[in-house]
Amino acid sequence: MLNTSLRIYIAFALFVTLFFGTAQAQQIFERKTVEVSNMGISYTNVGAIGTPGRQNNPGLAPSMEFPAGSGTEHLFEAGLWIGAVRAGVTTVSTAAVTNPSGYTRAGQSGYEFTNDGMPIMQRSSLPDSDFFSPEAVSHQDFIAEFSDRRDVVSGRPIADHEDPLYADVRMETYNWNFGFTDGISIIKYEITNNSHIHRDAGGFTWEDVYFGMYSDMVVRNINTTEESGGAFFNKGGVGYIDSLYTLYTFDSGSTDFPRTDTYGATVILGAEYRDVNFHPKYADEMMAAGYSEDEIPIVGPRFWKFGQTGGTFNQPRLDSERYAVLSEDWDYTDFEQQLREDGQAADGNYIQLHRFGPVPEIEPGETITVYFAYVAALKPEEYQGLIPENHTADELDNPDSRRLLKETADWAFRLFEGSEDPETGQRERFLVPEPPEVPLLRVELDAGKATLYWDRRAEETVDPVSGEKDFDGYRIYRSKPGADLTGEIAFGPELVREYDTPGTAVGYGTGFDEILLPEPVIFDDDDTEYWYSFTFDGLLSGWQYQFSVTAFDRGDAGRESLESSRIANAIRVFPGTAVNENFENDAPEHKVSVYPNPYRINAAWDGGTEFTRKINFRNLPALAEIRIYTLAGDIVATLHHEAENYDGDIRWYRELSGGNRVFSGGEHSWDLLTKANQNLSTGLYLFSVRDRTSGHVQTGKFAIIK
Repeated sequence: MLNTSLRIYIAFALFVTLFFGTAQAQQIFERKTVEVSNMGISYTNVGAIGTPGRQNNPGLAPSMEFPAGSGTEHLFEAGLWIGAVRAGVTTVSTAAVTNPSGYTRAGQSGYEFTNDGMPIMQRSSLPDSDFFSPEAVSHQDFIAEFSDRRDVVSGRPIADHEDPLYADVRMETYNWNFGFTDGISIIKYEITNNSHIHRDAGGFTWEDVYFGMYSDMVVRNINTTEESGGAFFNKGGVGYIDSLYTLYTFDSGSTDFPRTDTYGATVILGAEYRDVNFHPKYADEMMAAGYSEDEIPIVGPRFWKFGQTGGTFNQPRLDSERYAVLSEDWDYTDFEQQLREDGQAADGNYIQLHRFGPVPEIEPGETITVYFAYVAALKPEEYQGLIPENHTADELDNPDSRRLLKETADWAFRLFEGSEDPETGQRERFLVPEPPEVPLLRVELDAGKATLYWDRRAEETVDPVSGEKDFDGYRIYRSKPGADLTGEIAFGPELVREYDTPGTAVGYGTGFDEILLPEPVIFDDDDTEYWYSFTFDGLLSGWQYQFSVTAFDRGDAGRESLESSRIANAIRVFPGTAVNENFENDAPEHKVSVYPNPYRINAAWDGGTEFTRKINFRNLPALAEIRIYTLAGDIVATLHHEAENYDGDIRWYRELSGGNRVFSGGEHSWDLLTKANQNLSTGLYLFSVRDRTSGHVQTGKFAIIK
């Protein structure tokens, strides 16, 4: 319960906001990134979407990275547009606009939505989440509230924002860890005309209202590209899938390699307006409610080129120009081939606007709810690794290459439309058959092998639509060595084993005897009961592997079998020597060494830059100090190893690995950079390792060959 003082403070703050906050407000800025799915998209509490500038700083939060951890980005920045005629004035309120720096501070021209100091709220439908809430819609909901009503924020006038709509917006984003939702993030905007509250002269009706999702999408891998500035953005191709109301982007012209070939897209799912699904997909429902065919809204794309003045792809800067691109009849098929091909000639820096309308009117106090989705999908395997300079736009982008994108967009609509609630009999949005719960996975390392342990929570999952326990089996996945360098580790682990219930229509009826333990295993630092185990042998030291275990269901009632996400419990593993408990023993098996030795520049596991190289020290004690010297005795670098806390402290791991990684304990990687961040030259180097517990020292040497 809130104490009396806090209640008084909140009431006073609301009073100030409502009656004195029209002109100016103090706001806080916050950005949160989706973590439950395979698409790391970031949302802010001022309406802007993405993390602008990440192409120059991979250490920033993902903008719209897919697959998660791959470095393949799809978005510079995005945001909601609302356009209407209000009291005879044409107004467009924008959460983001074409700006080379993106959102950097309050008051920028075009960033017209602000907040009252409210941070992003988070909730989750997962019972073991720290943010669990029975009100949650998805596994990770973000909630933010913002408004266009202010012309001054944090003491700064908002440039070119004299005629607001007085639109108050509640944004909720929904994200799941199901296999079929790995590339989906749905946005719900509840948009209210509050001009009657915030405007001294009373309210006004919004007429001929349009909504748009402004996006500056570009598909490039920020870890492998060597281009920046305009060259980073001008290789894009854009297109549209009419049947799914999906505007998409792809890499049309870069020579980046290795590459992960994907699509990024926006989807307009629908709107709830006066108890009708107001969207051309639901035209029959609208006409049954009394709307004429002419009143069915239009959904479609508009494009312009960054910085272009004049012509077909003129960049809109004024409200009148922005309302025009929202509302004017424009047939993208007249320019379809050009839009897809320009990136091959480094002329593809297209900005996208996905628009919807008109809604006839929104009266003071009235709310309309609009749903968009951001989706990302891989191209099928046969389209991976194609270098654009050797292939036409039609070879890179065609109906077959888009088939996984279409499946993902279709799932976004299926989530939006939901299912009939078995208890109430009413259709409920986002209620769909679900795969079993993700197994809780743990990996234990030994020399050359990894043992996977997982629990049996998936077997107790009750499907929310059928109301039945429909678990059928488990699948075990493992990546190949070197998949981290090609980007495949994030999306392409191979199916190694499948175990399933005998007597069902799914799988092979293998049963679980091979993996079921006679009694559960409980670890000292973990009270989970692990009932299953599977061991991988012959793993290579120093290489990265990804393991995951999924659960799948029977697919009852004529529907397809559903599988949990392959990345939800994925663990990155680095096999190697365990902690050296016999460091003072001079036997060869206890001797500290370096590998590869000699080290040759661009070793097999190195990344594409001089900052993503690594060699490994092995057979280390739990606490160690490692020093590297020249032959003259000058200290090149000093490393501190703590087995219990070590998780990779060089750039290689930040760019080519994931956050959930496990090390063997007795190994430590070094990036071959000196204390001054300089590369070492060819030559012979010495090292010493001191056990910080006993003081015992071992020494050795290694060579670098360039």
